[in-house]
Amino acid sequence: MNNKKFFAKNWLNLLVSTSLLLGTGMMTQTALAQRVVDINPGLDSQNVPPDTSISGVFDTSNGTGVDVNSIKIFVNNADVTKNSTITKNFFSYRPTQPLKPGANTVRLEYQNASGQAQSVTWSFAVQPPQAALKITSVTHNAASESLGPGSTFLATINGTPNAKASVLMVADGKTVRTLPAQEVSPGVYVATLNVNKNNLVNEGIAVGRLQGQNQTLYSAASQGVTFSASATTAQAPSTNQTPTTKPPQTAAASRPLLPVFTSHKNGDKIATRGFTLAGRTQPGANVQVTVSYKLPVVGGFINIDVGGGTLVEKTVTSNNQGNFQVEVPPPSASVSGIQYTVQAVAKNKQQTSQPVQLTLTQQ
Repeated sequence: MNNKKFFAKNWLNLLVSTSLLLGTGMMTQTALAQRVVDINPGLDSQNVPPDTSISGVFDTSNGTGVDVNSIKIFVNNADVTKNSTITKNFFSYRPTQPLKPGANTVRLEYQNASGQAQSVTWSFAVQPPQAALKITSVTHNAASESLGPGSTFLATINGTPNAKASVLMVADGKTVRTLPAQEVSPGVYVATLNVNKNNLVNEGIAVGRLQGQNQTLYSAASQGVTFSASATTAQAPSTNQTPTTKPPQTAAASRPLLPVFTSHKNGDKIATRGFTLAGRTQPGANVQVTVSYKLPVVGGFINIDVGGGTLVEKTVTSNNQGNFQVEVPPPSASVSGIQYTVQAVAKNKQQTSQPVQLTLTQQ
């Protein structure tokens, strides 16, 4: 047998290198000569899908065959022989129900043509249950009218929390720009783009993308996107009026009211005693920021009584660029594992944003 063929197979009879178990008293040269190869799942495989099939091949190249009627297959000590496909060279079993998460064991018992009983066992690990990714909506602020240079495009994805998110901007069927999205509250992801004369779009599509748990999901916004140079152009003055010029819209002035944290993202670790929160919203908006904390204990989290569990509860006003900042002091009991919950709500004139929430953990 050449080296390529050797390494392509899983040799279940090599006890030292594979730690597989042959039945007690079966260590004769004849027994060792009977081999099971090309097993699936492989020896000690990890993250095996719960619906995987279990199979293997009897290698009879040494001239020793297998008594087909003697073959028995056990999965986690349950006899699945009747539900298996068995030939003199091959066996296969597809579970009728998903395999349990974690360690699973296969045991194969049979006799060779000489009547010698043999047993081979191997194990593999099945991946834990995975919640399917879901996108419930993809929306943006260019749905009702075009955006012009100096404005900010805002796209929002609503879906499964704790995923990796981005927005794909398909422009005029020619180019695709990837906009990273930030999870501003559980399951709410926001991506932004400053519109300028170099990224104008006549016909655009915003596509939300979520990635996680070996899955990728796409969903497109129901309305198109247009970035137009004329969107912020002032109307020509009437000849009977004093000429006036409409000032160009600035990027800060056109920012959405929904606050976005720029200093941290959901799930970040805090390595210092106390930290600074920074974010952006519309210029002059009042941002109400609340920061509470919980202490880790065995079995979960409980609220700390010291300070009522609240570190910050104040309102700050964003500057003329829409930026705001809040200093968060350390709790009196600053230990590893403390969980911080940050919430921000912005108000500007008669408008109030949806709450934005972060969860941070003390290292």
